[in-house]
Amino acid sequence: MFRRLVIVGFLALLLALLLAPVSAQEMLPATLNVSGGPGGVGMYLVANNGMTVYAFKRDGLGVSNCVDNCAAAWPPYTVESADGLTLGEGIPGEIGTAARADGSLQVTYNGMPLYFWQNDAAPGDVTGHNFRTVWLVVPPADVYAQNTAEHGIVLVGANGFTLYTLSADSPNASVCADQCAANWPPVTVEDPNALVTATNLPGIFSTFERADGTIQVAYNGAPLYYFVNDAARGDTTGHLVQDVWFVAKP
Repeated sequence: MFRRLVIVGFLALLLALLLAPVSAQEMLPATLNVSGGPGGVGMYLVANNGMTVYAFKRDGLGVSNCVDNCAAAWPPYTVESADGLTLGEGIPGEIGTAARADGSLQVTYNGMPLYFWQNDAAPGDVTGHNFRTVWLVVPPADVYAQNTAEHGIVLVGANGFTLYTLSADSPNASVCADQCAANWPPVTVEDPNALVTATNLPGIFSTFERADGTIQVAYNGAPLYYFVNDAARGDTTGHLVQDVWFVAKP
């Protein structure tokens, strides 16, 4: 009888362990989804446990500058393996990992290391947004800001690549067409009303219709472009080309 009770107890314990919630941060492959909506901080990325993730303005691409006490307050979103990382449906860009100084793997979005905030208690909390002006929620945006090694903070597109302006353009009007537009692809959106920009960006974003009917995004009136020769996030090879192309800076 006693033996039977022991076996039953063991099986019950095993079943409880199998059914127990698993920490999304530590045990499951990392996933990024979208939360939020109109008002507040708008749309922003969350981890697969539903908690808001943040970016640190002082980080570089794939480089975390938040360690020790900082990392205690802002726990890095870490995984055991780079395998199985996924972005939710409709989220542009790329999810990846970067090695931290302690050897752990931190989840990145378009190269930006991602963190949680110790004072967020439940999914939907965004109490870390704009903390000391350097911690921000991460929107799945058409345009946001990113820290580069050579030019500091610049504007980047939804894929994380550097954006540029052309000095020959007029406000909300582009003179870059045909072969120029092949080398300098305009930043476009399907619907002007669907334009999403990061919440920390000053200035005014607008859209205008190009000659081919596409809708191009402009920042403070300056049309925005990518450069075809930028091969990786953080590249700024288009800056000062022909002395008329410049990185777009907020």
